[in-house]
Amino acid sequence: MTLIELGELTEPTGPEPSRRRGPARNRRLWAALVALIALLTLAGAAPPAPRMQAILPSSLAAQVFLTGDQILTVVPVREATDGSEELLAYQRPERATGTPQRLTPLWRMPVGPEHRVTAAERVDDAGLVLSLIADDGTETLLLDSRTGQPRWRKPGTATPDASGRVLLQTGDVTGPITLAAVELASGRELWSVSSKATLVTYHKREGVIDAIVVSMAAGGVEVLDPETGALRDRLPATSDEAGGYQRAWVVGDLVLVRNSKGVVAYDIDGMVRRWQTAASSIEWVVPCGALLCTSNAGGGAHMLDPATGAIRWSIVDDVYVLRADDRRALVSDHRGRPAGDVTTIDAGTGRIAADDGTWDLVREVEYAPYLLGTRPIPKVGAVLARLDPTQAQARRIDMLPGAVGNCQYREDLIACRRQNGDFGLWQLRD
Repeated sequence: MTLIELGELTEPTGPEPSRRRGPARNRRLWAALVALIALLTLAGAAPPAPRMQAILPSSLAAQVFLTGDQILTVVPVREATDGSEELLAYQRPERATGTPQRLTPLWRMPVGPEHRVTAAERVDDAGLVLSLIADDGTETLLLDSRTGQPRWRKPGTATPDASGRVLLQTGDVTGPITLAAVELASGRELWSVSSKATLVTYHKREGVIDAIVVSMAAGGVEVLDPETGALRDRLPATSDEAGGYQRAWVVGDLVLVRNSKGVVAYDIDGMVRRWQTAASSIEWVVPCGALLCTSNAGGGAHMLDPATGAIRWSIVDDVYVLRADDRRALVSDHRGRPAGDVTTIDAGTGRIAADDGTWDLVREVEYAPYLLGTRPIPKVGAVLARLDPTQAQARRIDMLPGAVGNCQYREDLIACRRQNGDFGLWQLRD
């Protein structure tokens, strides 16, 4: 497919950038101009160059899961009135073609109306771990990825890794939960423990979970050994006027513990204290590129140095920080919605450095230091852009014919909903 160059977003030309956006009418005129240029370009374009692309027959109610060398879809069973679905597996296309290949399923498996597939992950050479949810709880199912035949089925939500085992969690924060490990090949239980936990997160090293971090309902934090379930380290609950509530989660090689006074960071190995940020307004901390970004009560965000916890710079607006470094941050005006206005904020002034426009953010299966976004062009497809705080503006990298959004990507493959309800697959251009 010939790459269509639609230009770059430019820096503001006024004497000083403003925090307020220009009128919505101007942005609509710009979008219409982009669409017109694309249509004119397509009309006179040469035949598309071969690329790896395909179509997955599906429906508007379908789900897609990218699992490496296979693509899975969950679609409603035709003429079924009870909500039954089926899981279909497709081999990732390997050859480049001038027009999209229409894939045929390798195998299919029924999914009863009482279950819904929420996640799929490839494990070992021929294993596929499915997470299922129902009214009465969650289940994990291991399939043979070559045939779709079940190997074993267990209650609980799965967290697989490269260790040859699967960690399972049953129950929820309303009562005691059970953590267990089962042997991947056979489903044989290796260990299980009951815990009064409010949050469970995991630390991975070279693709293998090597620590389980548990936030206890009573306020303490426990670190469990994933091989045995034994207690490795413990932080007791604090006692102060605010009740000493603690919540811990893993970011990189740090265990971040939030209490009534701020956030404290510990090394995952030995729980040695590294730093503390005394900002009681911080509700959550997430990786956002080179820095750690906070979500603050009442709005705003801090960008933290992951080595020291020092606040590098802050944003006072109620925005969602997507990615950030020492120079600028990508922020969005939406929380949870697929599309929204994306803006680049300058670290030195806190003002708008670039208005990147409205983008439908592509769901990432694995974390990357940048984001991808799409913008639909009616009757043509969707522009694909790379959004990166290290760049001064959004960079358009591809055109996805027929795509309308609802995209996800993993490694170098992107899947998007098409205008007719099917899903399209494209190998990302460099």
